[in-house]
Amino acid sequence: MLLTGCGQKDASSKGDPASDDDKLTQLNFYMMNSPVNDFDRVMKKANEIIAKEINAKLNLILVDSSTYAEKMNLMINSGDDWDLAFTASWGGINFFENATKGAYADLTDLLPKYAPETYSRIPESQWEGVKVKDRIYAIVNYQQWGSAKRNGFSFRKDLVEETGFDWKAIKDKPTVEALEMIGPFLGKALEKHPEMIGFETSSVHSFFANEPLYWNMEAVGDVTTPGWINLDDPEKVINQFETEDFKKFTEIMRDWYVKGYVRKDGATVKDTSPDRKAGKFVAEKTYGFPDSIDVPEQNLTMSMTQKDGKTPAVSVSTTRTMVPAGAGSNAAIAINSESKNIEKSLELIELLNTNDDLYKLITFGEESVDYTFDENGTLSQIEGKYNFNWNEWQIGQSYSPTFNRAIYDKNQNGEIQKEVQKFVYETDKTAEISPVTGFVFDPSPVKTQVANCSAVTTEIIPALSSGSIDPAKALPEFLKRLKAAGVDDIITEKQAQYDAWKANK
Repeated sequence: MLLTGCGQKDASSKGDPASDDDKLTQLNFYMMNSPVNDFDRVMKKANEIIAKEINAKLNLILVDSSTYAEKMNLMINSGDDWDLAFTASWGGINFFENATKGAYADLTDLLPKYAPETYSRIPESQWEGVKVKDRIYAIVNYQQWGSAKRNGFSFRKDLVEETGFDWKAIKDKPTVEALEMIGPFLGKALEKHPEMIGFETSSVHSFFANEPLYWNMEAVGDVTTPGWINLDDPEKVINQFETEDFKKFTEIMRDWYVKGYVRKDGATVKDTSPDRKAGKFVAEKTYGFPDSIDVPEQNLTMSMTQKDGKTPAVSVSTTRTMVPAGAGSNAAIAINSESKNIEKSLELIELLNTNDDLYKLITFGEESVDYTFDENGTLSQIEGKYNFNWNEWQIGQSYSPTFNRAIYDKNQNGEIQKEVQKFVYETDKTAEISPVTGFVFDPSPVKTQVANCSAVTTEIIPALSSGSIDPAKALPEFLKRLKAAGVDDIITEKQAQYDAWKANK
């Protein structure tokens, strides 16, 4: 079953009338994804496994990322029929809001019974991230790259070597300082390769507003709502947009915009995946660790590009290592509280998370048909065939104790990948835990102010974050409009709830 945006369902989604589909429990699962070639072929094979194992059929419904949040929230508010859906606390998907108002099923008691392996594999800190009033309302999609974050930057290795850029010097630098060091490198690289793009900007993601850890901060409640804490002073809720770091960030992005280091339409463009797949970015943010300094042997590429030697990368980490409060709700699956198939939906999730062949079939396709290994054992996807668009993190756990759910290169690079992931999983157990983990902000006392501030940030943040407006004029006006919208009321309410939560811990 395939949807693009809010378009009509593909006729093939209804199945063959002569099949045994009517004997199977139909499970409708919504997720974000672009159109996928040969989707019906792969899903037919996947459903053969699902039918045999749990007597169900998975109707995986793909919705374009630009309209997913709007569509799912509309379906929830309209009481439409669905069983499972990808959910998160970002991008307008509103996990906490939807869970609080009863849209998602309470899974606390059902998980150990119907998805015991899924439940036991995930560190307890992750379950805290999908709780509302101590009840679990989603299944964490725990990934092989772990949940502890240590963010940083990736750079095109060939351009680093061509320009002589000392990328290692950025290790552990504060983000403003790191960006100031990166700027001249972007200029030199783009002078030689004007067809490329220096750094990624878009209307749906702000390198500041969506990335608190880069700025040594953590969100209190929804990440885009005003009200964060500085991790060096975690007791006080602040307006993150009033910080010196935000001011300097907007000035840097303005400078990059004027110099042509970022897209001129960065304030309006929604989907930058074509640029990623084409390897157009000189530098990128990255969430992966250990980095190229910690483990130099890694065969890294820029995001969404294949390891074919065309887009080699080096990476360097800059932030502290921390399991953020939103780690659990960063990628999860919710079950409709009105679904008639709650238990069967959990059985499906357990199957997706424990049947490695099924998971790899859906996320990679068929070997020799959709992907292959060359004479050196290097994995490559076959052009024009099934490609899940790197969205495997939306339908289940890529982590398993055997590290056997990803498809690795069949060579030394693959073995290094496995060792890196073992390292990451062990780090998840010892990393610093966000001081906000387990706290859920109730916005109802200031819902008008939240809505008013959201309207302001939605309008202005993309422009400030992409450099398309001058912060010397726009930033003071932005802060003034936030004041008028009631931002101080939000900060005060967050502080009161945060203090009460800490007192009761």
